[in-house]
Amino acid sequence: MPSDPPLNHEFFPAEDASPAPNAKRRLHTRTKEYLKVQIRNRTAAELALFAKGLAVALVTIVPTILTVIVISKAMVENGIVMTALRVPQSFEAAGYTSDTATQRLLDEIAALNRKSNAAKPKTVLGDTQLIDALSSIETPAGNLDLKSFQSLIQRVLGKTIIQISGEITTRKEDGKELTRLRLRQTPGRESLIDVETAQGAEDLFKKAALNLLEHIDPEIAAGIYFREYGDEESAMRLTAVALAGGHPDAEKYALNLRAYIYLGRGQIDQAMAASDSARAMDPDFVAVDYAKAFVLLAQKRPEEALESAKRGVDRAPDSDNSYNSLGIVLNAIGRKDEAIEAHKMALRKNNRSIVGYRRLAISLRDAGRSKEASEALLTGVAMVPSSAMLQSDYGEDLQRQGRNYEALGSLRKAYEMQPDNIRFQVGLAEAEFGQGHAADGSRLSTIIKNRVSNGEKLPANIKQRADKLISRATAPDSEAVTPPNPAR
Repeated sequence: MPSDPPLNHEFFPAEDASPAPNAKRRLHTRTKEYLKVQIRNRTAAELALFAKGLAVALVTIVPTILTVIVISKAMVENGIVMTALRVPQSFEAAGYTSDTATQRLLDEIAALNRKSNAAKPKTVLGDTQLIDALSSIETPAGNLDLKSFQSLIQRVLGKTIIQISGEITTRKEDGKELTRLRLRQTPGRESLIDVETAQGAEDLFKKAALNLLEHIDPEIAAGIYFREYGDEESAMRLTAVALAGGHPDAEKYALNLRAYIYLGRGQIDQAMAASDSARAMDPDFVAVDYAKAFVLLAQKRPEEALESAKRGVDRAPDSDNSYNSLGIVLNAIGRKDEAIEAHKMALRKNNRSIVGYRRLAISLRDAGRSKEASEALLTGVAMVPSSAMLQSDYGEDLQRQGRNYEALGSLRKAYEMQPDNIRFQVGLAEAEFGQGHAADGSRLSTIIKNRVSNGEKLPANIKQRADKLISRATAPDSEAVTPPNPAR
């Protein structure tokens, strides 16, 4: 017996059984016919006017919509948004609009964030990883009104949005123009940054980023002051802040840094005590192995120092710090080829390791491989051009080669990045005198003379050089401490 014939709807997919698709097709057809009629009945001038209006709408509306989407996404993901800084007219005239000034500040925060994350896990401020969130912002909100978006996200998602805002102002004092940057967060109106400088916009952004890190991670900021600026006094002050409490998990980092500071002062017993205290707080704290190795070296216990450095590598085999510490110890005990390989391994782990390039160059030079040492520094400057220490090392290396004119460029860059660093003042003054620039050399020598006269103690490795420059200072002691920028 034949089966029943299929019903009509069985010949078609289920979605076509409904009359809805036919209705949609009819609507599309009517719309298409309407547009054709409108185009046929319009003149070329009318069509051109319509096209122009559409283009204007796209140019003005679409970017705003996209900005809203980007900012809203950032609010949801980071819980933070930054509005454009208000800037004075003098900044705009120099090319620093509100948006560009804001982006430069964010760039400096991002650079510091990389350094702080390399030294310590992310820092949590309330419920927001503030410096990490700020460093990830690529599109500031500009002058867009954010209140409605904040309210919507807070109501719908129950998420508190932190808004960062601020301004740059200028004032005159003793004939100098001082620039000041203030940054605050809402809700709460908490001040995050308040810094002032007479060194110009770029110095202001660098100091502002470091000032923010001081508030959030004082012990990491202390390390940056100590290692990159050679500012021992600021480093000790910030370790004291970290040890005073209120900064979770900060004490062991602060104590470990103090071990390095004490070592630099020749206070070996205090260095060992600080290292032991950090270890007592956290027996698994790998950074203690590095510091302990250097303390043991200072105590003339090389085998124990090497054992401590190797223990650091075993505990953190993926860290460039582990291999750099091992390389320093190996070079100190005369195993130079192994030291070179250790620093090369550190650079394979992190090809932006400033310590890696600097220590590799030292180890190569100690091994009599001066050409390779110069190549290591050149690579370092190319990879991390923002490192004042690498610029200074490279400039001094060029001087050793007799390439004094070329050296001047790198030494000036180092000085421009850190005009208060006495090592860079000494290096640049020597180079300026060497090139016959007596006025520039004398101004820098006067700064050094004034600092020494005010009781500043100089590191042993530059004191003799500084004394020679002081004898060449011709300006009176009452001259301003900061000279005009000698860069050409």
